[in-house]
Amino acid sequence: MMLDHFAEFGISSRLGSLLNILLDAVFPPKCLVCGRLFKPAIKHPANEPLPDVTTEITNLFAKSYRWLTSFCCSDCVKAFATMPSPICTCCGTPFKSRQDPNHLCGECIERPKKFRMARAAMVFDQQLMTVIHRFKYAAKTQLARPLGGMMLSGFIRHWEGEKVDLIFPVPLHPQKFRRRGFNQSYLLIRSWNAIADAVPITLPEIPVVTNVLMRTQATVPQTGLGRRQRLKNVKGVFSLRFPEEVYGKKVLVVDDVYTTGATVNECARTLLKFGAERVDVLTLARAI
Repeated sequence: MMLDHFAEFGISSRLGSLLNILLDAVFPPKCLVCGRLFKPAIKHPANEPLPDVTTEITNLFAKSYRWLTSFCCSDCVKAFATMPSPICTCCGTPFKSRQDPNHLCGECIERPKKFRMARAAMVFDQQLMTVIHRFKYAAKTQLARPLGGMMLSGFIRHWEGEKVDLIFPVPLHPQKFRRRGFNQSYLLIRSWNAIADAVPITLPEIPVVTNVLMRTQATVPQTGLGRRQRLKNVKGVFSLRFPEEVYGKKVLVVDDVYTTGATVNECARTLLKFGAERVDVLTLARAI
């Protein structure tokens, strides 16, 4: 009752703000990218008003960037880059020329992919790579919301008006899942509804399925492997527990980073083998 009485006068929020100030004084935050001490530009970005914006994507990006300023200095956040255009209509790789329309790249012509199209929200540069590695390998799971917001912007941009029946995060092998404790791809999309409410934007209700697409073989990390090695490393490592669940469905496969596309292409091959009508791919970032 006493706390409720204080809350009426905003005292509890003031105490929370004071506690945050004291914590920052004793344990000053360090930028996850450059490691420098910094003062978060926005301590509680979810409560801050957004500037005048005209589109859902712009609104979502503004919110996601503000969330990131609690973990990274403003200089590093500003360095994060969205995917440029034009891009390959299949794999999403950007072209050097900025004048041509979107078209197929040479690799997709020579080696057609199993998925219909792959799109990414951000460029996988040094700054974003550091943040993603902190998220995945240092268990900084609080980054799931800002990074998930950026990924969600990619979904809205490229799949607005299109039907998606099921979303499949790329699965980890059980050994890796137990060691890491979470699936980073699942965490990125688990918070989409909460992000949409905070912005706010309207999202279609699409089931996120985690018990159908399975990784049946433990593989070495793809990092550091060449293209041929990556293809060999993931060949035949996925299977479906309930094949009937994907028959005739339009499926979206979600992963954190697209490098060569070997992993998501193998996922698509498996899903199409068991009757999926179409497979698309969405990633947070893409190496270019």
